[in-house]
Amino acid sequence: MTEREQVEQIRTKLKLSQQCTFPLHMHEFGLDLIVYEGVLSPKDFHSWRWYTENFPPVAGKSILEIGCGFGLPGLYLAKHGALSLVACDINPKAVANTLENAARNGIENVEVIESDVFCNIPPHRKFDYIFWNHPSIFASDHYEYGDNLERAAIDPGYGLLSRFLSEGPEFLTESGSILLGFASNARDDLLAEFISANDLTATFLAAGNYPQMRQVNRMFSIRNGV
Repeated sequence: MTEREQVEQIRTKLKLSQQCTFPLHMHEFGLDLIVYEGVLSPKDFHSWRWYTENFPPVAGKSILEIGCGFGLPGLYLAKHGALSLVACDINPKAVANTLENAARNGIENVEVIESDVFCNIPPHRKFDYIFWNHPSIFASDHYEYGDNLERAAIDPGYGLLSRFLSEGPEFLTESGSILLGFASNARDDLLAEFISANDLTATFLAAGNYPQMRQVNRMFSIRNGV
């Protein structure tokens, strides 16, 4: 499949995912959750479940989650051992959705911020883990988003990934690491290029999927130093 075909396919899937009755009500991982229109549908996009199930131990860790969507896995981690969670999303509807789900479940060790990657994260903040389930569909540099939902799936020219890997290390604690969700249909060549350009080192942690998924979810740990 060509890159253009991949983009058109994901745009169609995103549109179809919104053609249901909102809000959606879910009980997952012991949490009472609600999902609103305009937020990536967890019934059509399933990677959130895999990352929730396969996240490394978080006891006592501070976490920054980029692209929080409706709130998982971040809220689950905040409730089950993480010291604190800062969750952010460029989509204001996702920010509001995660805030509501935190309140519905009495999760208080969480802040939710509207932010384009690190733009609104205070520069003095440091985190043990920075997690992002990267929007892995590659489009041309000049691609224009049709709506905020597309930002959750498409990264034009992988400019977002480049920014994430160049800016992210500044927000890590001394022993902290970036945990990158990077699907099997993503551009491994560009990931390797950005890691090398920023003098980072990457370690493969895990991979897996579910029967309804075409691509394999993968998680990498990325740290300072070659």
